[in-house]
Amino acid sequence: MLGLVLEGGGAKGSYEIGACMALRELGIEIDGVVGTSIGAINGAMIVQGDLEKAYEMWHNISPSDVLDVNDSDFKKLMNMDIRTRDIPRYVRELINIIKNKGFDTQNIRNLLEANIDEKKIRESKMDYGIVTVSLTDKKPMELFKEDIPEGKLTDYIMASAYHPTFKREKVDGKLFLDGAFHDNLPIRLLYEKGYRNIIAIRLYAIGRVRKVKEKDLEITYIEPSEKLCHTLDFTNRGARRNLKLGYYDTLKIFKNLKGKKYYIEPKNNEEFFLNYLLNIDEKKVLKIGNILGIENIPYRRMLLEFIIPRLIELLKLDKDVGYEELVIALVEEIAKKCELEKFEIYSYDEFYAKVMENYEKYKRRPKNRIPRFIKQNEILSKVAKEPIIDEIVFEIFR
Repeated sequence: MLGLVLEGGGAKGSYEIGACMALRELGIEIDGVVGTSIGAINGAMIVQGDLEKAYEMWHNISPSDVLDVNDSDFKKLMNMDIRTRDIPRYVRELINIIKNKGFDTQNIRNLLEANIDEKKIRESKMDYGIVTVSLTDKKPMELFKEDIPEGKLTDYIMASAYHPTFKREKVDGKLFLDGAFHDNLPIRLLYEKGYRNIIAIRLYAIGRVRKVKEKDLEITYIEPSEKLCHTLDFTNRGARRNLKLGYYDTLKIFKNLKGKKYYIEPKNNEEFFLNYLLNIDEKKVLKIGNILGIENIPYRRMLLEFIIPRLIELLKLDKDVGYEELVIALVEEIAKKCELEKFEIYSYDEFYAKVMENYEKYKRRPKNRIPRFIKQNEILSKVAKEPIIDEIVFEIFR
């Protein structure tokens, strides 16, 4: 059985739906889903067979769909675009929230009732579980759909997402708190249900993540390659970016795509990339060596034994990285400056050609403002790595 675990994280949750769109496209069939908070909400829609509906919900979401706020004002607050004359109004609204003992939850409840179908979830062959915390009983609750009373599924999903800033409401006479306070990534919940193969989608939001060390458990993690939007950024702009990021990050894992920022089909030819590095002109190698304070060494030894290890450190690559990953990381440095489209799968040859074509418009010698002693020191150079990498990349590709 293959299980799916969805982490909690508010507006970051749109990333999970993008990832699930990719999983479906890849033909990966899921037997059970568990989640905490927004993960429980997303999981419900997946189990009831409404992945497209979940995608549309996130694609068109606005802050007022979730919170009792004015969309325009909320966007200004998120962007810190606040005028002095507006401050008294924001203060009054904050005072009202405090007087009302938290944010009104009617909007998010309406969203759940419009999108979650209890009958479909209960009739689904897929397992479905959530995590919440009972404040009344002072204990966590890990529940599968069969543990939840009939007609109360939406209430308990809401309980899983009950943020501390929300106005307190009771379910079956009890008060609940967001499940993130117990386990924001409930892998153990599926393990105890008998699952040994699990896909876990990370959001890296605030919350407790319980460690799972069982040796008979295989976990594939899908993780954001870039920072996601703020937990409360329920604007469709943030959600749409997260949807794309989740989709492409998932394809990267299952198709073994290369690149840190971009998505590049592997060439799987280490000799090609080694030859690329070995064919760097001797003068360029000596110049790069001079930038890094490496001198009086034959240039081939300088390249292989000193420059390449320093580049791996500066680019924050794994120590055992191959030549293919190293060269791609160098080309990516140019691609970022050229603002090459991120959300596209490239062959290496196509990626390299597009980067070089655009680089001609941007290519110029970086200003050398970093003192030589910093460039030459392995520890200090990491602090000023960006301009140092710029200088090296310029020398290699000019």
